[in-house]
Amino acid sequence: MDVECCTMEITVVREAGTAPVDTEAGQDRAAAPGRNCPGAREDSALTEGDEMKQVDPQRRALLASAAALTAAPAVALAQSGDWPHRPIRLISPFGPGSATDTLARMLAEPLSHVLGQPVVVDPKPGANTVLATGMTAKSPPDGYTFLLATNSGLVASPGGLTDNVPYDTQKDFDYIALVARISYVLLVNDTIGAKTLRELVDLIRANPGKYTYASGNTGGIAYMGYLHNSQGLQMSHVAYKSAPPALVDVIAGHVPMMVSDVTTATPQVRAGKLRAIAVPSPRRDPMLPEVPTFAESGFPQPPDFDGWWMLTAPAGVPGPILDRMNTEVVAILNRPEVRKALLERGLVPVGSSRAEATRYQREQLQVWTRTIRELGLKAG
Repeated sequence: MDVECCTMEITVVREAGTAPVDTEAGQDRAAAPGRNCPGAREDSALTEGDEMKQVDPQRRALLASAAALTAAPAVALAQSGDWPHRPIRLISPFGPGSATDTLARMLAEPLSHVLGQPVVVDPKPGANTVLATGMTAKSPPDGYTFLLATNSGLVASPGGLTDNVPYDTQKDFDYIALVARISYVLLVNDTIGAKTLRELVDLIRANPGKYTYASGNTGGIAYMGYLHNSQGLQMSHVAYKSAPPALVDVIAGHVPMMVSDVTTATPQVRAGKLRAIAVPSPRRDPMLPEVPTFAESGFPQPPDFDGWWMLTAPAGVPGPILDRMNTEVVAILNRPEVRKALLERGLVPVGSSRAEATRYQREQLQVWTRTIRELGLKAG
């Protein structure tokens, strides 16, 4: 009687960067003889362990590879070059209307075109960006979740501004590109009669405990905290999840002052709803050229607490995906129309290599940790 010869299909995963034979699965397939094939042992009395001992080393390696496949990470498909094949999530750590949300949406649209899949902005404000940053750290490293991280979540909070940060910035993330920078401005509403920084400081000092200040981001916390501590002022801090709702309450008179990023603040200043007192940067801001610096107002130059954004991924995303994202983001930032649109909003485009982004994050973490400790700053 003829015996049907069968084959057993063994799956071998290639290393990243090598061309797959079976493009549908992104894997190679090699056939090994089954039990009824010529060359297979006919002694059915042998145990499975005995059979394995009789198998040649090459076949044992194939069988081991097949067993290991069941535990292979989900990123194997991404490594095969078919990324992206579904929508990408871009987490924003601040709410709609914030400078971060604005920048995220300005990146998402052109990224959607060049990647061929929708890039969906997902705002997750809260806890001085620790909420969104921690969420990203726990996301699968499959190339479908990214974070437009800020200095708040990557250096200020881990540096001591926020307690109990649930992630390690040196182990839980891959840094893709430094995207942009932004400066800040000190604002007051109509309930404050002061027109200059000197008048404002004198007013607060003459009324200890009377005034409060709002914050909607790390720069606001740090710059107002510096002014509060360096001038020995007695004020209370009211923290908000992001700048827009904080500005709403300052305009409404619930809180009399705050330091805000220029992108969010400038429209309110231009509309006459708020008054700009001074900018803490070393130079006047192009968005508000009429507003003097702290130094021009007769005060010491504060430390550099200006904001920045970095495109970040959970640790473990395949290198080719990180490289592709870096290439596309840097190219987008270099488009003349994109640079012009960003600068008009007070956002200074940067663009960097992955190595430069990683180095910058580490350097900034050291700077913020030291400054937060020296000034005794806290988020709330």
